[in-house]
Amino acid sequence: MAAHSFVADKMSKVPTDATDAIRDGHAISDSRLQTLATFTHVMVESRGRPSEGAVRKLLAAGYSENILGVILSIGVKNWSNYANHLIHTPIDDVFASRVWKEAA
Repeated sequence: MAAHSFVADKMSKVPTDATDAIRDGHAISDSRLQTLATFTHVMVESRGRPSEGAVRKLLAAGYSENILGVILSIGVKNWSNYANHLIHTPIDDVFASRVWKEAA
């Protein structure tokens, strides 16, 4: 999760407070980013079968060109997670500041 968070912070320019909210399971203060996060969660939970209402909410938030990007991002994250779990990839020093530990 450290590398994903680092990339979101630095390369994708997602605000750190939004990344932290996602990591910690809290609401994102930016309503547009919250809509995107909610839709992404719906896509994962529904195994790619979101309701028409969920799609309409995403489109209404201005993400019309981004639906396929959500699918791609889910696929890349799953592939990365599976590979890292299998080969026990160590966290690079550059990502150490974004290491996440599940709340007890």
